[in-house]
Amino acid sequence: MLVRPRGGNDQLAEPLERADCRVTTAECATTAVAKLSTDERGFDCLVSEYDLPGDDGLSLYDAVRDVDPTVPFVLVTDRDEEITSEAFDVGVDRVLYKNGSNPEESLTAAVSELAASTDRLGPQQDITGHEPEPEEIVRAIEDAPIGISLSDPSLPDNPLVYVNRAWEELTGYEEETVLGRNPRLLQGPDTDDEAIEKLANGIRDGEPTTVEIRNYRRDGTPFWNELTIAPIGNEGDDATADDEYAHYVGFQNDVSDRKAAEELAEERSERLSAERAALSRILGRVNGLVNEITRILVEERDRTMIAQRLCDEITDERGYTAGWIGTVTRADTGNGSEPVHSLRLTARAGVPDEVPAEPTLAELPNAVRECVETNDVAGCAVEDCDATQLGPASFGARRMAVVPLVYGRQRYGLLGVYADGAEALDHRERSLFESIGQMIASRLNALERTRILTADRVIEVEVEVRDESFPLSRAAEALGSEIEYVGLTTGPEQRTCELFLTTDGGVDVEDLTALSLVEDTRTIAEGDDEHTFAITVSSSSPFADLAEYGVSVDGITATPGRAVLTLELPPDQEVRSVLEILDGLYDQTALQSRHEHDRQRETSLEFASEVDAKLTERQHAALEAAHMNGYFEWPRPTDGSEIADTMGITRQTFHQHLRAAERKLVDAYLEC
Repeated sequence: MLVRPRGGNDQLAEPLERADCRVTTAECATTAVAKLSTDERGFDCLVSEYDLPGDDGLSLYDAVRDVDPTVPFVLVTDRDEEITSEAFDVGVDRVLYKNGSNPEESLTAAVSELAASTDRLGPQQDITGHEPEPEEIVRAIEDAPIGISLSDPSLPDNPLVYVNRAWEELTGYEEETVLGRNPRLLQGPDTDDEAIEKLANGIRDGEPTTVEIRNYRRDGTPFWNELTIAPIGNEGDDATADDEYAHYVGFQNDVSDRKAAEELAEERSERLSAERAALSRILGRVNGLVNEITRILVEERDRTMIAQRLCDEITDERGYTAGWIGTVTRADTGNGSEPVHSLRLTARAGVPDEVPAEPTLAELPNAVRECVETNDVAGCAVEDCDATQLGPASFGARRMAVVPLVYGRQRYGLLGVYADGAEALDHRERSLFESIGQMIASRLNALERTRILTADRVIEVEVEVRDESFPLSRAAEALGSEIEYVGLTTGPEQRTCELFLTTDGGVDVEDLTALSLVEDTRTIAEGDDEHTFAITVSSSSPFADLAEYGVSVDGITATPGRAVLTLELPPDQEVRSVLEILDGLYDQTALQSRHEHDRQRETSLEFASEVDAKLTERQHAALEAAHMNGYFEWPRPTDGSEIADTMGITRQTFHQHLRAAERKLVDAYLEC
């Protein structure tokens, strides 16, 4: 058997055939294993190229050894020492190089030597007196595991005159039904005309003929029949005329499973080839674009310049017709109806001048609205888009994609890309642009953080929120008391949040556990006039939402149904964007005051919150357990083993978490 890709080098097959080898070919590993498993004659040697569709020759070798551990295996490859070494390590019999000297001669010599070394015949015995009787031969034919039939060419239409039991089981026809009829009754709508013609030629020429033909059982179900027909001459006749043959014998073997495996392998190979071609096409176009985008993000520090240069670069790349970057804005109508959302274009290239700078989302393709709602890449084709603004038809494009510029939970805008190819911006290319969008957003986030940390002045605003769902207003209602916000720490991935609060003395904070958003409560300090406590809530909103925009919460005073938030913003941060965050979360929000002042130094509470945010839950628990059990006192009233037992962990694990927490605490102190 010779295993090579479709269109492979005939220099492998031709020298073997010239050396009188009967060569069976396979185009992939799956087909080779299927043929090896079903061919009852067996193979003297298996020759395989290393590069196969979706696999390689060494993977085929492993599969072959599971089917036939004895068949010699020859691997043909380019001269590669690593592959050669691995091949001999796993047990390949020979490795031949396509680029070696006299490769054809080396191949035939290796196959001949390996085939000769495999003694498949075994010793021959004397069977005199053990020859089967005619009745035994008839019984063997009747009980044979493959279908056997006889037809009589001396009768009109060469009808069947005998079928064995396996033939009946294979076709579903009973003997009395088919005798006297031509075997073409097994043919159906999808039977290949070429196979029928080949059988007809074999009968005409008196030659044994084998075909794989699609036949149909009596109940109509199709199956693949490996059919071999051969003439049986009359006694003493050597002629080839039809009337001089006694019968035609037919051998039928159901090879449906093998054909299904071959078709599956071919389909898989075609899919992989198509996938490789698509990826090669995409990478060929996008690779240079990614390099240029990376260079822009490294060179530029101005957000406006970054956006414009990105759009210009995308439009200049072959295959893309236009690009834009925009942010979603919201404007109240003032008449009590729903606010209007628009897309403010901050940069564009290839976009006609008549396109407004801030079209409403209702005017835009559905892909834009889908991207806004899901923060996932969305796209559409020109035939599926009837938008009045920014549709693919506006730019002579066939397809468009809208990419969210998202880092963490903050969206820095949307990127629109247009391409003129019918297959452009498919799911593979959109995935690449999703990564590009994340790369852009990461850089914008870094610039935003730098700007926030280096600002000398901040904007302080007071915002009133009148909504019973605001977490501190709900807590104030449950306690029947005003609540003051002190600080917070967030859990892993910001799924939970611990709020530090104060309220009047004498209240029972355990009442808060009845609230669905409260997961836990703990008292920090309790006095007659003031009670300081912490609650763990199931959501970090709105605190994490504000933090994503560089907004810090300086204070909150909450009563049932009302809360006043004191917030600090960078000096060039738009207050409107902060209000939009809160408007999207709560029913009624209103700006109470706005003024600018010098940035204050970090308070001790802010320092504590910053350290707490750096600790994992286990590190925080270990540090707290050590402190509460006097571990840092001398002499120590308890040791690490006892504390570890209370935490349900080993002593070594406790000390590991404690040392990590101590290191982070010292680092934060020295950096402040």
